[in-house]
Amino acid sequence: MTIYNEGTREIAEEIEARTRANPDFARKLGDFGFIELEDTWGDETTILNTARVSTSNRRLRSVEDLTEKDRNLLFHLLSKHHGTPFETVYFRFRFIAPIFVLRQWVKHRISTWNEFSMRYRKPISAYYVPDRKARTVEGFEVVSAEQVERYAALMESIFNFYETEYRESCRRIDEASDKGLIPEGKSDPAARNPYRARAREILRSAIPVSAYSDVYWTVNFRSLMNFFDLRTKENAQYEIREYALTAFDLFSKKFPLLSDLYRKAGQTS
Repeated sequence: MTIYNEGTREIAEEIEARTRANPDFARKLGDFGFIELEDTWGDETTILNTARVSTSNRRLRSVEDLTEKDRNLLFHLLSKHHGTPFETVYFRFRFIAPIFVLRQWVKHRISTWNEFSMRYRKPISAYYVPDRKARTVEGFEVVSAEQVERYAALMESIFNFYETEYRESCRRIDEASDKGLIPEGKSDPAARNPYRARAREILRSAIPVSAYSDVYWTVNFRSLMNFFDLRTKENAQYEIREYALTAFDLFSKKFPLLSDLYRKAGQTS
């Protein structure tokens, strides 16, 4: 896979740096995919204290203080789908995924979503390549290795097209600036140039949904459970399921008790 632009190389380097710096909570997926659980707010005590606000003045300060009664209440809340207490615990994930995966992910709307913008930056010039497992259904390879080679060649040509045409647009903008046809200084690459920005806006229309994008996703635990319930199932699309399973593994490492009770509650539902 050719990486055409400097921004994409910087992101690739950052992925490597984050997986080294935060190995328990940062994972690579495939050639360019990535997910990291960057931060969380609240824990099991937050959920229990919220649930008890109408019934008790008792407040838990630490997960280590949980009694068997507390664990039973937490399990009851999970298994009986008492939703609002779980909205008080938050997670912030960063993930780099193909755009077609993002289109499914963004349907989980009760969350905060901040995505890489191809208006302000050139696109991430890396694209998803399905491996053999992704191409196989019940033992049958639905897309051959030869087809994947042709697919990759097409993706390379699209990114090459973007780079070639963007350079041409920048050349025309700089030439117009030198001739006084557009205000001086507007073609400075370090500034937010409206002419270059419009060129990026137009040319991003050619970028395929196999291209990667970069997202910060902040979500409460109730919404995260809905994501896990739907996207880790066997019938979920392969690519988003890989991300969902990885996200669940990161969540489980951060909250082993909560994830264990969540699993058990799902088995009893």
